[in-house]
Amino acid sequence: MKRSAILVLIVLFIVACGDSEKPKPLSVKGEQLYTLEGKIISRDQVDNTLQIDHKAIPGFMEAMTMDYSVRGAKVAQLPPDGSAITAKLHVVSDAYWVTDVRTSK
Repeated sequence: MKRSAILVLIVLFIVACGDSEKPKPLSVKGEQLYTLEGKIISRDQVDNTLQIDHKAIPGFMEAMTMDYSVRGAKVAQLPPDGSAITAKLHVVSDAYWVTDVRTSK
């Protein structure tokens, strides 16, 4: 009886410690969507973010360099630093992120 209880506790511990964080959705209801054009300056693989020096986004934001969370891809698999890119910028009242990061043509 003791062994089975210990085994159950070990299994529960492993499940609880596993990566249970669900991926965030690519899009959410009520978001605004913009096309972002710029250049990848750097990346943070731990936070899955890109630092992008981007052009002005008409009607939304002036040109600047910012860090953006990436959804739907791992930054290590995206174009290399220094690459000219386009991406979709998703904006809600309390968050922003990019998806569909591609090399510009």
